[in-house]
Amino acid sequence: MEGNFFIFNFKTIMNRNISRVIKIVVFIFIVVITDKGLGHILSKLYFNQNEGEIHTLNYVLSECNADVLIFGNSRAQHHYDSRIIKAALNMSCYNAGEDGGHSIIFPYAQIKIISERYSPKIIILEFSGVNDFPGAYDRLSILLPYYKKYPEIRPLIRLRNRFERIKLMSSIYPFNSNVIDIIRFHTNIPEDFDGYIPLKKILDIDLLKPEPEIVRQSEIRTLVADTNMVNALENIIRLCKSKNISLFIITSPNFHTVNDKQSPLSPAAERALDIIHRNQVNYLDFSFNPVFVGHSEWFADKVHLNEEGAKIFSNMVTDSIRTYAKMKPN
Repeated sequence: MEGNFFIFNFKTIMNRNISRVIKIVVFIFIVVITDKGLGHILSKLYFNQNEGEIHTLNYVLSECNADVLIFGNSRAQHHYDSRIIKAALNMSCYNAGEDGGHSIIFPYAQIKIISERYSPKIIILEFSGVNDFPGAYDRLSILLPYYKKYPEIRPLIRLRNRFERIKLMSSIYPFNSNVIDIIRFHTNIPEDFDGYIPLKKILDIDLLKPEPEIVRQSEIRTLVADTNMVNALENIIRLCKSKNISLFIITSPNFHTVNDKQSPLSPAAERALDIIHRNQVNYLDFSFNPVFVGHSEWFADKVHLNEEGAKIFSNMVTDSIRTYAKMKPN
């Protein structure tokens, strides 16, 4: 009797364990199928957007073949009027700047993808430095939908964190941060002109908070260069040289009053300028340009030009590019 009971108990336990294993396998199967199915739907919706920022980014990476391309963060998107640059240089022009406070790693990824397809004649890079800042790597999530499509940028995407490769096994994960943009009704989408989006508002100087005239040296020393961003700058320069692309690295204007004094360069800024000058790259620094000092009517806020300011600045940029072209030996 005891033997029979043992056999019966053993079979019962085995049946329970097998049942649990089957349930776990079925659950995993359902999760995988659901992930693949929803990921496929989101991918189709993402890459078939016909307006808005997703559409613009897709167009830049896969279709755009303009002679002049502009890269950078929101300052690039709002400061360089494609229409003015196109007319002044007699070249097609597209503004590939992207809102969202991106680091230089993002335009490097864009240029890396585009240069595999064709070589623009001129690249303008709005330059905001090579120092790390809060959220810089998190913002690389904008590249997640392109992880499978463009293998050349996978190492850049994996800079986000050490678990990124594992997360990207999911088909849904690349689109997590874009779901609302993918499925929402497209309302209040700003009009763009070949990627350029003008800002209409005017800076109210009375609302500005007073700031120290010169940043304390202890604060400057915290702005150290980030290795990955230094590498991105060097790689952009190297890539443009190898493709015979004329590269212009530009820092556009910030708002300053007539009483403001220019701060000393941070270690990160010194490192970047050394790389730029050592490689003999065209560099234009308008950050403290006297033409814009005190003219709050040309700014939307302290770091963004409005439409009127962008017109003035875009003309100054094209004048500088034409000057460099005349100086360049044949």
